[in-house]
Amino acid sequence: MTVDLVQLAFLIVIPARNMEPYIEETLESVRVQTEKGFEVIVVDDGSTDRTAAVVDAFITNRQEKRFGLIQGPQRGVSAARNAASCRVRSRFVLFLDADDLLVPDALARFRAALENSVAMAALGGVQRISEEGAHMPSPDNRDLVPETNHLHGLLRKNFIVNGGALAIRSDALKTAGHYDETLRYGEDWEFWCRLTALRDLTVVSGDPVLHYRQRGGGANFLAKGSVFTRKPACLKRIADNPDIQKRFGSALPGLLRARQIDIFWSGVRSEFQFGAKAKAVLIGLLGLVIYPDSILRPKLALRFFKSLRG
Repeated sequence: MTVDLVQLAFLIVIPARNMEPYIEETLESVRVQTEKGFEVIVVDDGSTDRTAAVVDAFITNRQEKRFGLIQGPQRGVSAARNAASCRVRSRFVLFLDADDLLVPDALARFRAALENSVAMAALGGVQRISEEGAHMPSPDNRDLVPETNHLHGLLRKNFIVNGGALAIRSDALKTAGHYDETLRYGEDWEFWCRLTALRDLTVVSGDPVLHYRQRGGGANFLAKGSVFTRKPACLKRIADNPDIQKRFGSALPGLLRARQIDIFWSGVRSEFQFGAKAKAVLIGLLGLVIYPDSILRPKLALRFFKSLRG
């Protein structure tokens, strides 16, 4: 892969495992960006389908020197992201999932936002789409970003939603550290918390920059039954983070309790949309018993019900 480093603004990292039906459309959404100063590294994480062959054909047929492919055994999405991001040569990094789509001017808008700010990352809007690509109900994630102290808001609620909506300065990535490869759920949120602990984000205005595909078999549809019995490991990792402990002190458990509630209701929503609606209703009723403080968050409850429309 040959790229002019003088013009290189973005490294786009795309981890992929068994993404044959979607990966070409994702790559095309990057290829047609109005911002041309980028390179792409696709990390094939032990696929058993034709993912690697589709990527290789895409690169060959379009004679795309900006795109590259790394293949290896299955090690998990965090390891795949880390394997590529450790090679960063660009000013900014974007972690894009292999079934999601960037809008054509996404990189240009990210770059403009970061070049006019001292923020360590730029957050854009997210539009949820169905497996077939149709728009789904999507309350604007940017409405939840507080004016200041973004980490405080993120500890309570994941308003970043998806890595494809967040362009990160390379130096901030190096300072925050890479993805925790021991986490099997919430590894992105845990990483974003460490990132926003450095300093606040800048928010990209206007239409969403990312189309976030919702699939019944995707990572966004995760059985949340374990939330009944224990906290996800990502919450414990943040609770044990000494810098975050020092910053929030006795307020931290309450913030993470709110995040645990958020994780639970996200699971109910996923079950309602992609699983069994009756089961989702039953789990939701049990959740009101286990998390009675959910009723103290009416604004988030309203967003929850709006997201179920359609």
